Amino acid sequence: MPLRRKIKNLLSPGQPSHQLENPVSEAIHEGPLLQTTGDSASAALNSAVPRALVEGGGNYGIKTLYDYGAGACVDIVFVHGLTGNAFNTWLDKETRVHWPSMLLRQDMKESRILSFGYDADVVGIWGSGPASSSRLSNHAGNLIGRLVRERERSDTETRKVIFVAHSLGGLVTEQALIHSKNSAEKHINQIECSTIGIVFLGVPHCGSDLEAWATIGRRMVSIFAQTNKEIVNVLNPDSEMLQMIENNFHSILRQRKNDPIELVCFYEELPIVPQRSAKIAGYNLYGIHANHMNMTKFSNREDPGYDAILGELQRWTKKTRQTKTFIPQSG
Repeated sequence: MPLRRKIKNLLSPGQPSHQLENPVSEAIHEGPLLQTTGDSASAALNSAVPRALVEGGGNYGIKTLYDYGAGACVDIVFVHGLTGNAFNTWLDKETRVHWPSMLLRQDMKESRILSFGYDADVVGIWGSGPASSSRLSNHAGNLIGRLVRERERSDTETRKVIFVAHSLGGLVTEQALIHSKNSAEKHINQIECSTIGIVFLGVPHCGSDLEAWATIGRRMVSIFAQTNKEIVNVLNPDSEMLQMIENNFHSILRQRKNDPIELVCFYEELPIVPQRSAKIAGYNLYGIHANHMNMTKFSNREDPGYDAILGELQRWTKKTRQTKTFIPQSG
């Protein structure tokens, strides 16, 4: 069995083998986007909105998937996970629906939708070279730096931010906010100050049993010679790095009690990351009926997972609009 297929089998048990091949570079198809409502307003929106600037492969850095323009009230940033990338993590292969750029842009019109790509390839799955040696903290620093520059270029430094993070991407996002909070630079601080919500999808949070991840890590190391052990070891149940990330992240949450960061956690019902590990105490936890790799792929608006995530994003954005339009009455 090819090496690429072995690692995919670890993360997607039971998935048909014909879906496990590494895709060639593939842009979202030209022409009208997939219609999910059938009404003329959606058809007009489909033709009017620019195409997403992502395709198969790494797509490192910040990519714009959709931009409402100066009137956008929120930036929604997608951060993929272990062995994923900015395109395929969110792509339903059967229907070719890349839901952040094809569904979400229609349902969250007054937004800018971005993706962050980084090398989370612990076994060099997207190419023949060795796995990246970057540590999780390096990816987190790159996320903050590139997001700051994107917002400075578009004069949107104070716009509110929501993150949607899968798997390892949740830990990258948490570490990024820690970096932002602790920086002596005001422009770096702005990301943490502007963050209003995070959607965690199958993120192995500290304080719970991470035995499944540790088992996968050990199996990866045993199968592959070129493995980014710095990344894999973060997921071990006794990882000091993981404990530190979670402790510092919870410190941020406590400090933001008067201006809270909204959180919601989703776990896979066909689990690698067990339910008890995917939760953060005191915050809502919902299931998505899929395995760890497929819990981020939705083919239409009727998918219960998509509907649940959309509901959270719409609620948080509505609060942002209400805050911006609130005018205190004089006594």
